[in-house]
Amino acid sequence: MSDPFSLVNRAKNLGYACEIYYVERWEYSLAKEKQYQSSNLKEMGYGVRIFKDGRVGFAFSTDLTDEVLDRAISVLRVSERDPNNEIPPASKPSLLSLDRGEDLVEPSKETLKSLEDLQEKVNVVGLYASATRVKVGVVNTEGLDVSEIRSSVHAGVTANYKDQAIVTPEIYESRSGRSFKEIQTDELKESVVEKVSVTKSRIKLETKPSRIVLNTKAISELLYPLLSYSVNGENVYRKRSPLDLGQVYGMITVVDNPRNEKSELSRSFDGEGQATSERTLIGKGVFQGVLTNWYWSRKMGVPNSASAVRSYMSTPSVGPSLMQIFCDEKQELEENDLVVDQVQGVHTSNWDTGEFGVVVPVAWVVRKGEKVGVREVVLSGDLKTLLRGVKGEVGSRKRVWAIESPDLAVEGLTIVS
Repeated sequence: MSDPFSLVNRAKNLGYACEIYYVERWEYSLAKEKQYQSSNLKEMGYGVRIFKDGRVGFAFSTDLTDEVLDRAISVLRVSERDPNNEIPPASKPSLLSLDRGEDLVEPSKETLKSLEDLQEKVNVVGLYASATRVKVGVVNTEGLDVSEIRSSVHAGVTANYKDQAIVTPEIYESRSGRSFKEIQTDELKESVVEKVSVTKSRIKLETKPSRIVLNTKAISELLYPLLSYSVNGENVYRKRSPLDLGQVYGMITVVDNPRNEKSELSRSFDGEGQATSERTLIGKGVFQGVLTNWYWSRKMGVPNSASAVRSYMSTPSVGPSLMQIFCDEKQELEENDLVVDQVQGVHTSNWDTGEFGVVVPVAWVVRKGEKVGVREVVLSGDLKTLLRGVKGEVGSRKRVWAIESPDLAVEGLTIVS
């Protein structure tokens, strides 16, 4: 077995520019459904890219040997020329503190045990806890040599209400971060109990509300995937994005922030070793920035946002980190607002037009200051209408997985009950 530097030097001596992306990953996960399940994973792998005369070759392996370089060379020889196929330059990122040094196993067990308290209050379908630590590094022939360790944790609950007469929709609630110490387990349990209670007795929505309120969880499930596709530089270049650069879509500001140390999606450098930084994608409604990797920044002739994402088994694609949403207008939750908490079916959206139609299994209206559960409704519209329909933010900011945002009051979407 070789080491990354030796293989890079061998490729350079053969006349190729070479990049090696390597990963060493440890993961411990626990689940309790009908029975307990646990897994303890350790994985190591290497992705090798080589460049010459506008051609690129790629190969990967769990062992770094001369053979993986030879396979990459074979791929390069049959690849098409493209002047934008060029190795990324050397970069010196400012390293974030992304590893909390926490043991993977015992905190996961303690978290799952704490979540088991819910079994006395709701019908628990599944409890989940996992912790991951991954070492990521990139070296290349241009002098690039970066690496860091990133940790992440996750706690989740699937639950509903169930008796002889009624079974309510399953609610999935989760929290994530860099350490279990950063997760408020009691708040997670309280949220599950409250939402199960709200859905226990649901009414049919007789009159359509004038507006809906997407809470942060619903934003992460609906708006995040639509935005992620639309601000991808490749999709914008190929005219597959429903949004046009320079056009105005409402009032919100959307920032891609890979430098937030509490988010498990943050990184000091991207999948090509390039230093990350915040990027405003939509500024007060104006679509003004796209996400790129090195190739697509060259193809589009724009600065690289350093948004390359990958595994060692793949070449770099483009992906967001933590999306932060801001809105200058403040709104209060009003009587009869429909608060959407959970959606299903986003994967059926027309990504090129931004059109969507999703089922809303968990929602409620506010009546005399109380949350009243609502039976399933269908929410439809498109991304442009959604963005332009935002009237303001409601409540405090929260972070749910890849989104940090307040709840958003939205008008103009179609609701069918």
